[in-house]
Formats: sequence, structure tokens, C-alpha cells
Amino acid sequence: MIEFSLRIEPKIISSILPELGKYFSKSRELEDFEKTVPNFDEEDLKEMWIEGLKDDRKKDRNALAKLLESPRLAYGRVEVADDDINELLRGLTELRFTIRKTSLKQITDEELESGLHELSSTKPEIRIGYFAYLILAEIQERLIQEIS
Repeated sequence: MIEFSLRIEPKIISSILPELGKYFSKSRELEDFEKTVPNFDEEDLKEMWIEGLKDDRKKDRNALAKLLESPRLAYGRVEVADDDINELLRGLTELRFTIRKTSLKQITDEELESGLHELSSTKPEIRIGYFAYLILAEIQERLIQEIS
């Protein structure tokens, strides 16, 4: 089991957690496996490929749901079973992509990576998305450090 504390204030985490739940729900709506399917001649192969992707995604989402539903997360504590690490990393990436495609779509990659300098003058949706993105990024980075 990997355990660590986030360096983000628990007040921020607990205020963003409900929003992370909304993004989690929204991420399912953005699912599109058709774009990732190689060009198969046989329809059966295509269906098997898509089913495999769906099964993997379900595991990723389950690992992410465990994290988001953990009562300790609101206090900045992250606990991940060893068996869930890879799935959680993929689930976190998916959720960050969802935030990127929705709330942060108007922000450039450079602004996102260097920090939003005018955060107080941005729309609330962008601020919430930004903080949600940062929380997920820290969890991912810390998990990667722990397994390296």
C-alpha cells in the first residue's frame, strides 16, 4: 500500500472534491473508443478490441472512484493499494484530460504548466478546473515518485 499526504491545504481539497465528482461523471460522456481502434478487416476483431478497452477503462475508473470516495482524501491523505496503482494512474490521466477538454479548454498548455498568473480574474469554472487539475497532478506525480 502506498500512502502519502498532499501538499495542498485540506480546505481547498474538500471544496474541490465535489467538483472532481462532477468531472468524473462527465468523463464517461466523453468516452469514444472508435477513434482508438486500428483498421481491422474483421468486425469481430474490432468488437473485441473495443470490449478490451472498455474493460480496462472500467478498472481504471474503479480505482479512481476508490480514491475519490475515500474519506481521508478530504484531509489530504492518499492511500492506494498496490494492485490499483497502474489503473489509478490511467484513471487520473483520463480525469485530467476531461478537465482539460472542458473547463480548461481556453487555457494554453504553457499557461497551464507555468501557472495561471491572473487566477483571481479568471472565470470561476476555470479556477475550479485549475485547482482540480492541480490536485490530480500532484497525486499522479507523488504516485510516480513512490513507485520509481
